[in-house]
Amino acid sequence: MKNKEQAIVVSYYLSRFNDDAVNNLGYKTWKDAFDDLSDKLQINKHTIKNWRDEFDPFHGHRAGWHQRQPRKTISNIISQFEQLEEFDIRQIAVEIINGNKIDLPEIDNSENEVITNPIFILRGPTGKKAEQFFIEYHRLNNLPVAGELIDSRDLGCGYDFEIKSKSYQHFIEVKGLASNIGGLLFTNKEWETAKRERSRYTVCIVSNINDSPEISFINDPFSKLNPKKNIIQTVQVQWSVSNNELQGIND
Repeated sequence: MKNKEQAIVVSYYLSRFNDDAVNNLGYKTWKDAFDDLSDKLQINKHTIKNWRDEFDPFHGHRAGWHQRQPRKTISNIISQFEQLEEFDIRQIAVEIINGNKIDLPEIDNSENEVITNPIFILRGPTGKKAEQFFIEYHRLNNLPVAGELIDSRDLGCGYDFEIKSKSYQHFIEVKGLASNIGGLLFTNKEWETAKRERSRYTVCIVSNINDSPEISFINDPFSKLNPKKNIIQTVQVQWSVSNNELQGIND
């Protein structure tokens, strides 16, 4: 992979983990970070900052380049790395900064090609803000349906909340957008659940979450939306031990 593309991965780490990323990489200030990374990666410091700013609308720490649609490079890196924890991405970033080659999935580096229906990361800061907004909205308005709100976000069941009453169950999936435009990303589990539950499944969209949030609902999204299926190759960090090494150990 080209040095430029690896450097974009470092910029992704800076955007997603913000000040923690700067501190964890051993820098005291953003200026120190950009100056040193520019020297080690052989990339202009303003370019590194610009790449970080491109990722920012997905993570909510800064407004970033929220006025423009993201390039494929940005969307692909987010999709590939979103499942990794901070420690894992930091280790990848450190290896890149130290000049070591990292084998990563091929990244489509289409400089001028943008995503016309951009994907926004939903469980980062933007998604969490949207979920909290919905919780308060439902408490005050009992919409989209009245009933007891049950938090199901950590159960991996294809929806964020269940609304339950004596006579029915309803399922809510919350999607957050950093601005007032943007597309949606459904996991396969979410879309299959929407297909199964149909009118009992509602998508809650909280847009412009960082400024003046607005809420809207799509009931039975399976019958109303026509999403494109994407099979994404994600990044995983693993450690392998060869058979020869195992054979050489005799405890």
